[in-house]
Amino acid sequence: MSDPNPPDPNQSLPQGIPAPPPPRPDLKDIRQEGATYGTDKSEKGKKKKKRERNHPTDPYQPLKKSRGCCGCIGGLAVAVVLLVAAIIAAITFLGPGRFVKQGYKVVNLEESPAALYTAPTEPTLYIAKGIIHYRVPVTEVPVALIAREIAAEGDFLDEVSFTAAKVAVTAKARFAKNLEVFAAEFSDLGMTLKGDLNGRVIQNKP
Repeated sequence: MSDPNPPDPNQSLPQGIPAPPPPRPDLKDIRQEGATYGTDKSEKGKKKKKRERNHPTDPYQPLKKSRGCCGCIGGLAVAVVLLVAAIIAAITFLGPGRFVKQGYKVVNLEESPAALYTAPTEPTLYIAKGIIHYRVPVTEVPVALIAREIAAEGDFLDEVSFTAAKVAVTAKARFAKNLEVFAAEFSDLGMTLKGDLNGRVIQNKP
């Protein structure tokens, strides 16, 4: 029969008797486990490739540039520049050359401002570097004006063309046929136009 009260191994033993050795831990033999590092290494390698570049010359995906209000302003500026360039082209190439081919008489006005009160008797092109004030009561022939600024009034019974940075026609200006205007700024102060308004204008003012 076994002893119902077994001796406590933690109790001190009599002198001269060595304590029994502690129980041997249950250790696994890692030699029989096989390789356990393959999966972890591959995953670490994938993460490293995502975070780091292998070489300084490896290409990155290009960043997409956002377009905001600056893009709108830039587009508007480009449009204005193109329109101004078109007006300059009209003055340089289509302006005098076009009217000369059509048989217009060319009159260069040296003074500025230049005021015209006498009606031409034949199709006439007036050119000035400054300002032209056209105040002829009745003009029966086609006329064209090219200057820095143009202010016109009177009755125009034939085709009319104005090319300038600023063009202004008053309420006393009446056009029986077509009016062509190439200008950065066009001010209509109450003109009467029975034909068509042609040309290119950047800004219209009432």
